[in-house]
Amino acid sequence: LVEYDDVINKHRELIYGERKKILGGADLKSNILSMVKEEIQALVATHLADEHGIGWNIEGLIGEASTIFPLPPALDASALSQLKPKQIEDKLIELAEALYEEREKELGSDNMRILERLVMLRTMDSLWVGHLTDTDNMRQGIGLQATAQRDPLVAYKREGHNLFQNLLSTIQHDVAHTVYRVGIAKREVPQRPPALVQAGASGKKRLKVGGKKVGRNDPCPCGSGKKYKHCCGR
Repeated sequence: LVEYDDVINKHRELIYGERKKILGGADLKSNILSMVKEEIQALVATHLADEHGIGWNIEGLIGEASTIFPLPPALDASALSQLKPKQIEDKLIELAEALYEEREKELGSDNMRILERLVMLRTMDSLWVGHLTDTDNMRQGIGLQATAQRDPLVAYKREGHNLFQNLLSTIQHDVAHTVYRVGIAKREVPQRPPALVQAGASGKKRLKVGGKKVGRNDPCPCGSGKKYKHCCGR
């Protein structure tokens, strides 16, 4: 059992180590841009596998790249079909970096650093919970399939490694597809309306009309017809 726990503990150590770096103010900008770059490279490799344009799916590439960041109208299928895969890759990466700089100018550097931390932490935390569940389910499944010819611990370590690599890939995918799309909501500070009656030493300050204090038994100056003490003088 200890050897089984060592697998998930190693995963936890790596993820918590990354969280600690994030909370400690690590440079996330270069890390996130690297994630975006790798996502773009994967898209180009998937949709433009042939160097000579045979079987290219440029529309599919444009559609998936647009889920990361908005593409300008000029970067359409007609324009991209004139380029080689490496040129397309470089152009998309260059655009990604330019849009990232625009976001930082729009939000301000301090807010951009906050946004980076929030996106990274929320993505990692939510996916980590799912990883724990998947690993536990996988362990139970391997236990049921154990035979004399198959060491369940070896199988668990192998499948655990695959699940962890999938976790890292999903973190990269989700961060790249989120950081261009979210913003930081500005919290409005509610303003209190000006007080009609200012508190004094006794808690209230009697109203004055024409420089003369209104008596408690006098008609209320608001015109209600009630005595001041039963109306605005309460």
